[in-house]
Amino acid sequence: MNKKGENITKAFVFIQNFYKEVAQLIVKLDDLMEKEGWTSARGSTTTSEVSVGLKSPEKWLPDASFRLYENAKGDRVRKGIVPCYIYEGRIEEPLLIMGRITYEKVDKAQDWDIYNLWFDDTKERVPYKEYKESRPENRDLFIEKDVIDEAVLYAINLVDVGNEEDIKNKVYKKLSAL
Repeated sequence: MNKKGENITKAFVFIQNFYKEVAQLIVKLDDLMEKEGWTSARGSTTTSEVSVGLKSPEKWLPDASFRLYENAKGDRVRKGIVPCYIYEGRIEEPLLIMGRITYEKVDKAQDWDIYNLWFDDTKERVPYKEYKESRPENRDLFIEKDVIDEAVLYAINLVDVGNEEDIKNKVYKKLSAL
């Protein structure tokens, strides 16, 4: 067997196993959030904007996923996580971005709001620091004026979440506190 071909196969198997670990994180987080009255705002959907065409091969694999939760109370708040695997020039290793957004117009909420707020080019953001913004907007990132009332963001290195205890202590507890 050709060494290059073998390495490519190993890389794809590694990525598939990594995605399985992220799925396990989400399933465990779903269970914890549900006990507090939070359910998935988008069913089982975890990504979008993945390419199936020849013009965008770099998007054949997702560079991030999302999980959004809405409260059974039906208020204007959504919480969520964004496992971000790659963002060239902005992150050196995968991040797990957590966020709580209070919407002025929840009907205009978008799947990628947490991602777009974290990667706002006008802001310098680093992991392990909490960021709070009132009425953020940035049309370049699809965040319209008067849609978001308040956002709170926090991120950790995704590889720091290695087991169920980490999910509970590093993700669930932080997301609940946001």
